Amino acid sequence: MWPSWEQTLIISATALLEGAVGFDFGLLAVPAMGALLGVRDSVILLSLPNLAIASSKVLGRKMPSESLLRMMPFIGAGGVGAAVGVLTLLSAPPIALKWGVGTFVLICAAYSISRLRFQFDPRDETFFAYLAGLISGWLGGVAYAGGPIAVMYLDSLRMNRTRLVRLMNVSALAFAAVQVAALSGSGNLLPSMAMRAALAVFPALAGFLIGRRIRGMFSPEIGYTAGLGLMIAAALSLLIFGQDGWK
Repeated sequence: MWPSWEQTLIISATALLEGAVGFDFGLLAVPAMGALLGVRDSVILLSLPNLAIASSKVLGRKMPSESLLRMMPFIGAGGVGAAVGVLTLLSAPPIALKWGVGTFVLICAAYSISRLRFQFDPRDETFFAYLAGLISGWLGGVAYAGGPIAVMYLDSLRMNRTRLVRLMNVSALAFAAVQVAALSGSGNLLPSMAMRAALAVFPALAGFLIGRRIRGMFSPEIGYTAGLGLMIAAALSLLIFGQDGWK
């Protein structure tokens, strides 16, 4: 019932990195876990840990109402995208999930290393709010990979870093809640799997809270560089060892 020691290690380590330097939990955990279980089972197992971490980042944080209202088109479209993402996750063949997720994670790593910054045109904010929200939610529903698109969109709005991070956390929580609801409604969080996912919350929160406690004890650049290296290694492991096949 309890996740294996390898799964527990992956969950706690990736959550610790999220807490310590803000490195995206999903972009690291899904490919690493996918090399062991396959992408679909990994996403289902990580659904409740991801929701717990997203909730802990939002609870107790104040959010200006005008900023939240401005984000509603993005969040609403993202909720629809997350539900469609779950349907994609459940219907796509393992080989498509393996190569799609692995390749996308490597592209994200290359984008971060390049220090290029793509931004949406702020003159048509409403259109890009719906577009970016739909894509970000879909990627989040498939593999918790919507963070990079959310960052691009929010960065295009010229927000300060504190507000950007808070709004990104709110949207991530909304997408995670929709994903869990869609997985439950589709019958993929049955009691046995739901119990395993619930037990996986403990190492996730433990790692995340420990990471929060040690934040600032070392250079964020060191932590982020380590995270990028691990993300590339996880993506390559998924592509090499992940499940193939069409069923």
